[in-house]
Amino acid sequence: MYAKPFVLADFHHSSLLQSLIMLFEGRIGGSLFRPIGTEWYTHGLWRMSTHPNVVDQFLGVDEATPIITSETLPDLTYPSIYSYQDAGFSHKGITLEAFYRMPMDIVIASIPEHIEPFRHLCNTHPNKPKLIFQIGNSWTVKDKHVRNVMASAIVDEVPSNVHFIRYHQEFDLSVFSPDFSYPDRNINSLINCFATAGHFSSDWKLFEQVEQLMPDWAFRSFGGECRDGNAEGPTGVAERISEARFIWHTKNGGDGYGHVIYNSAAIARPLIVKMEYYKDQMGKELMTDGKTCVAIDGLSPEEIVQKIVFYSDEKRYAALCKNIHSNFKAKVDFNSEAKALQKFIKQLK
Repeated sequence: MYAKPFVLADFHHSSLLQSLIMLFEGRIGGSLFRPIGTEWYTHGLWRMSTHPNVVDQFLGVDEATPIITSETLPDLTYPSIYSYQDAGFSHKGITLEAFYRMPMDIVIASIPEHIEPFRHLCNTHPNKPKLIFQIGNSWTVKDKHVRNVMASAIVDEVPSNVHFIRYHQEFDLSVFSPDFSYPDRNINSLINCFATAGHFSSDWKLFEQVEQLMPDWAFRSFGGECRDGNAEGPTGVAERISEARFIWHTKNGGDGYGHVIYNSAAIARPLIVKMEYYKDQMGKELMTDGKTCVAIDGLSPEEIVQKIVFYSDEKRYAALCKNIHSNFKAKVDFNSEAKALQKFIKQLK
């Protein structure tokens, strides 16, 4: 079953979508599509936002290239399937009409708002595809209609009747490869909207205070609305991580999975973190103060500076880099997890 599945997955964010493509296309040999065209929204089947700009950002076709499908699906209205190049990787978008005409096997909802409309898609499609709730954030399994869960996060109280697997979202280890050099005095943050979102405001203020106390260091904040612009695609993110001596990741609310955390560990770059944010999160497995990261919980800006300087000593720093990468390899094995995921997919309810 599902030897080479046709899969629909919502586009939550690029790193998640790329990980699903690596699994369903790269590992299994299937085909993965995401919704494209505003009819998904007007029919109430896409519910990430009601703002016109966001709807157009996720469902618009302006940046897409139509793919001719007349040979395989001659009855489709052209165009119906699109190819995208998004920050260093390609993916495919599919119209609502094409979804119903293609032999879909699996539908993946990665936000709670999509569980109900995507369940409707499964029930009304001729193939009756299976629904998976992919959890990569700090969410729970509350919807009684959820029967299959792929969780790259800590999920508590999973009902016994739910087909469940926990895993790490895969990323390209040829791009995020270990670098044991001794970088310049750069401290980079890759938290999207770090400088603008209200719930990050106290940590952004702390970032700026420490920056002012360390004038001979370069502090930079990368992200969609951040001070120093975006880091484009996997290669751009990897470059920003590799060039930094430390990655500042004080993300209030924590990460369910946290690509920046795992990307940094894969590259062998220690993190500056607040451990309290990861008490019940998956990324905690990579954090040991003074061994794989620099914890700054409850410290004043002056105390943070002292701690950064202490662990910036070349020998201490080399130990941090070695430890965080070794711990990453011990905790994450994409090959073995892919085998477990394939077994999980074959047994979908």
